[in-house]
Amino acid sequence: SIHKDLEEKIARFHQREDAILYASCFDANAGIFEALLTPEDAVLSDELNHASIIDGIRLCKANKYRYKHMDMQDLEAKLQEAQKHRLRLVATDGAFSMDGDIAPLREICQLAQKYDALVFIDECHATGFLGPNGRGTDELLGVMDKVTIINSTLGKALGGAAGEG
Repeated sequence: SIHKDLEEKIARFHQREDAILYASCFDANAGIFEALLTPEDAVLSDELNHASIIDGIRLCKANKYRYKHMDMQDLEAKLQEAQKHRLRLVATDGAFSMDGDIAPLREICQLAQKYDALVFIDECHATGFLGPNGRGTDELLGVMDKVTIINSTLGKALGGAAGEG
């Protein structure tokens, strides 16, 4: 189908195993955390993440930790605290839309590896704009192989009207 063909092309563009096409990135963020995380898990979120990430995290049953904006010492303290949980997922925007900050993804990925956590980044404000091929902050900072899940978009820089997860 056209839909599946587009998902496959998006996955190839982002050098991912698979992609799921949503009507919007807000919808993708609203559903991903609830689908992946259980009450036995933990999600660690940058305090300035986009509202759609915050809302998605609120909907899930995982234990919630907020770390100070781009503060890797605070993230590490929260990861240590979250070690008791079955699975840990660090969630961050790649590029923060309100101030243009770029998440310190190299450091986030190093901490995630140290504490056996997964990494989710929202690339909606970076796809088509950042990185040598427009793949986003994970490409820009050379950590595409260390990021577990991305949420991206066909809107914004790409000019479409749909989200992808």
